[in-house]
This record gives sequence, structure tokens and C-alpha cells, in this order.
Amino acid sequence: MFSIGHDTTQLFAVGFPPLLHSLLFWIFASLVVHVCQRLVEHTAFAIDPSSRRISASHAALCIGCIVWALDVVGMLMYAELAGHTLGLVPALTGLVIMALSARLTVPTLSTSTSKARILVAGAGLSLGMLAAHFTISEGYVSSYARVNGLAIVLALATAIGIAAYTSIRHRAAKMKALTRIYIPQQWHDKLLAGAAILVLHWLLVNTFPLEWPDSAAATDGVALLVIVLLFGMAIATEQLSNMRFDQARQQLLRRGLSLMRTSSYEVPAPEGDIQLSLIADQLPVLLQARQLALHFQPIADLASGELQFEALLRVRSELLGPLHPEAFLLVCELQGKTPLVDRLILVNAMACACQWRSEGLDHARFSVNVAPATLLEEDFAPWLQAELTRHALPGSSLRLELTEHALIASGPRMLASIRQLQAIGVGVLMDDFGAGYSSLGMLADLPIAGIKCDRLFVRQLAQDPRRQSLLRHVGAMAGEFGLSVVVEGVETASELQALAACGIPTIQGYVFCKPMPAAEVPGWHRAQWPQHLAALRAQRGPAATPAPQGSPAPAPGWVQRPREARP
Repeated sequence: MFSIGHDTTQLFAVGFPPLLHSLLFWIFASLVVHVCQRLVEHTAFAIDPSSRRISASHAALCIGCIVWALDVVGMLMYAELAGHTLGLVPALTGLVIMALSARLTVPTLSTSTSKARILVAGAGLSLGMLAAHFTISEGYVSSYARVNGLAIVLALATAIGIAAYTSIRHRAAKMKALTRIYIPQQWHDKLLAGAAILVLHWLLVNTFPLEWPDSAAATDGVALLVIVLLFGMAIATEQLSNMRFDQARQQLLRRGLSLMRTSSYEVPAPEGDIQLSLIADQLPVLLQARQLALHFQPIADLASGELQFEALLRVRSELLGPLHPEAFLLVCELQGKTPLVDRLILVNAMACACQWRSEGLDHARFSVNVAPATLLEEDFAPWLQAELTRHALPGSSLRLELTEHALIASGPRMLASIRQLQAIGVGVLMDDFGAGYSSLGMLADLPIAGIKCDRLFVRQLAQDPRRQSLLRHVGAMAGEFGLSVVVEGVETASELQALAACGIPTIQGYVFCKPMPAAEVPGWHRAQWPQHLAALRAQRGPAATPAPQGSPAPAPGWVQRPREARP
């Protein structure tokens, strides 16, 4: 007959382990908590789905193995159980249960920012570990018909408390990285968890009445203890060693992807990696059109008076606050969401241009900087043509921008994609020209509409004759190729005058305007642009030389793929 309790004298028939055994188990348990924390962190800080899946799988296997080893070692602490021999089948079954429960819960415990989900996953992991323990200890139990209710309640509460506490502490440390300060769990947290595990193990041993072994029976407990300890240490050491190599691999991947996007954004330090992982956790919420706000910065052709615009992305998360646009885009690249986010931004930009036209800005034109993966999608050009038609915009109103890295590295398929876009009237511009490995041979073959010179060209331009000569030759070369030229990052009147002397009239920078919300563009164009144009022409002075022979009119207004504005 099932009974939820024992006689008072039998509630805790197995005494607390001796001091030395308890101390050794406590140290081992604290080290296990440390290794588990490092494994969960490594899974949490992975960004792309493949790395997350692989990290979670490796972490779950390692956590399952070392927690299993800890549990088995614990069975050898008690003098009352010294004559028992661990059964092979129950032990291996417990190992499988332990690893499976870790595999099902570690992804949530490592990446979720929801306390409720963390608590549920922690409870699931605790129940799995209890089930594994009872499976391992099957040969020790005399009857499952009676259960120590007090012990099982205390054990369950302790197990859930350990899992929840360590996971919430992990979440708090991870969220702290938003302030660029990452404070992981300290050793006092791990020692506290280790002590709680010691108490938990004692409670579990006293849950069911045990079958007392023959004290005279031979035992191989010491040999088993050494073997299990070596097994757990070998698994943990191997996994911790592999983590360093995997972190280096992921850093290399991110550095390469950042080169495909922009020349100005650097892959951040480890604290920044944590921020990237937080963005990855929130990506399903952020990948909505209403979350991708666009601000616009004017680009002026001071010779013709034509006005263009560049769009700057503003991403804000309710949980994480404002996000660096390039960090957000890098996470999208790592998650394989780049084509989706590019299309969302394109739709937003088209909606802005459509609204401007309804408010009197009849010839509003724009450009969006996209990633190579987006252009290489087979259905991209037909989709883009359909969206332009839906917004009643001509193809000539849109330019797409890619960095020189992306254009040159993408090969023949990119050339075919650019020609498809040309067929519907959409041109492609080379962004950040001169910031990386500009290939003049490729430039002659690329069917692009224009180039945008990086801020590097205007650093100390007024005092550097060599840079002035370089810009004059870039302008002449672009004119020979039939390309428009824009120089970004112009911030002072002296830089403006130096550009005029080089014969390049189309500029962008804080010298005349900062980015503004899309809704303010028509009003700014009506009320402030004429005065800004007159002031810029006055600052530019009479030093301008004629543009090179054969140079085309600069490409009309364009909006670059949302990038962070300079301070």
C-alpha cells in the first residue's frame, strides 16, 4: 500500500555524510556549477542558429554527463550505502535521462529573457534530474510504495531553486551587458549552489526506504569513485577547451560578415558579443516594419540645387532600448534574416517616398543599401517591381547601394542581378568607395550607376594636397565611366571649399543638416532648404573648378541602408 511518509525514526534513515566527504562533494559540486555556467554562457552568446544549436547540443551532453557523475559520486558518500554496487543498466539509463532533460531545457535557460520561461525550464530540468537520480538509485531502494513526503517536497523545492537562481543570475548578468558591464556569477554564488546540491543529494537519498547492504560484502566503491571523477573531469576539460576555439571561429565569422556590410563598424569586444546575443534573442519581435524607423539626412548637389536623401535606421527594443543599427544588421546576417529585413526596410522607404509625394515633394527619390544575399535571391527583382508599382513609384526613383566589398566579392551572379534591376529602371551604387580594397579593374566591368566616396577622402582634405589630387582623379575617372560621385562626411566649411576645388559638387554631412524623422522632410524642404542651399554656395566660394568632361549629372536623391549617424 502506498504511503506518503515513514515513521518518525525512519524519515531520514541515512545520516548526513561525514565532514570530509561532505567537503569534497561540496567542492566538486561547486566546480560542476562553474562548468555548467560557462557552458550555458557559451550557448547564450552564440548568435547564428547553427552555432546556437551546436553549442546547446554540446552543452547539454556535457552538463548531463558531469551532473550524472556528480550524482553517482554522491552515492558513495554515505556509510550506510558502502556495500552497494551500482547497477550498470540503471546508471546508464540515468545518464540518458539527465542528458535529455538538459538538451530540452538548456536552450531556454541560456537564451530566454523571460523570467517565466526560465522558471518553467528550470523546473523541467530539475524534474529531469530527479528522475535520473531515482533511476540511478533503483538498486538501493527497497520499496517505492512508501515515500518521504517531507524529503521529496524539500528536494523538489531545492532543485528548482538551484536551477532558477543560477538561471536568473545568468539573465541578470547578461542584461547588465547593455551598460557594457558584464558581471558573471561570482564564486560565492557557485559555492552557495554547491552547498545546496549537497543538501539536495542527502534529501533525495532519504526519499524512499533503502535496502541495507551486507556490510561484509565486497565493494569496488573507491575504484568507481575514481573512474567517475576522471570521466566527469575529462568531459568538462574537453568542452571548456573546445569553447575557446569555437569563440575564435565565431569572431572570425562575424568579422568577415561585417566587411560585407560596411567598412566603419567593428566587431565588438566580448561585452559586445553579449549584446549581439541579446539582439538575437529579441529578433522575432524586432523584425517588424513598425520597429524599423527611418530618419533621413539630405545630400546636396550644390551645382544644380538638386536634393537627395540618405536614410538612417533607428531600432529600439522595449527590453533592450536603442540598438546600434550595424549591430542589429549583423545579427540579421548571422541569423539568416538579411533578405527579410532588407525587404522590410525597402517597403518602409517606399512608403516614406510615397507620403512625401502626396505632400508636394513630387520628385522624391531614394536609395536603400542592401546586402548581397538580398540581390542574389531569384525573386527579388520581380518582387521589387511589384512593390514599386503598388506604391505608384517609378523604378528610376530608387537606387540600391552595396559596399564595394559586397559587389566585388559576390562574383558573376551579382552582375546578373544588377542587370535584372537595370531592366526595371533601378540602378545600383557602390557605397564606401575607397574604404576597403577598391578594384579598379572590377569597377570598369560593374554595371553600376555611381559611387559614394568614404569619409576617409575628406580627412584633413584642406591641408593635404595628395588627398585633393586623389579626389580630382576619382572625379575624372567616374566621369569617364559615366558614374555619379557623392562624398560623405563633409563637416566643415574648409572641407566644402576643398571639394569645390576638386570639382565635386555633391556632398553629404553635418556641414548643413543632421538626420531628421521622415515626417519632417517635406516641411524642411519647403521652409529651410532654400536658405541652406544659399549658405552652402556662399561657403563653397568661387574656387570650384568645372567637373571633368563627360561627367554625368549626379544621380538624383537616394537613401542609404540605415546606418548609424555620426555623432
